[in-house]
Amino acid sequence: MSPRARAVRRAWARGMARLAGLLGVALVLAPAWALACPTCAERAPESTGRSALLVGGMLLLPFLLVALGVWAAWRAARGDAKRGR
Repeated sequence: MSPRARAVRRAWARGMARLAGLLGVALVLAPAWALACPTCAERAPESTGRSALLVGGMLLLPFLLVALGVWAAWRAARGDAKRGR
């Protein structure tokens, strides 16, 4: 295996370990009722305004994630990460 392939594999493993850690923190910080299935959680129905905000947020989230990825790729291509350190 070439040194470059080993470096890529190590970087990928570090990234996955960091992602697993962030996912663990997110699960710890999330309230228990948010993890329950909708049929198991007995709650009062949402108001119209609040449910509209939730649906709007869920619709916008993929676009925000794509925009963040494009920004990160653009920044990496310019080499800002190396200059910032």
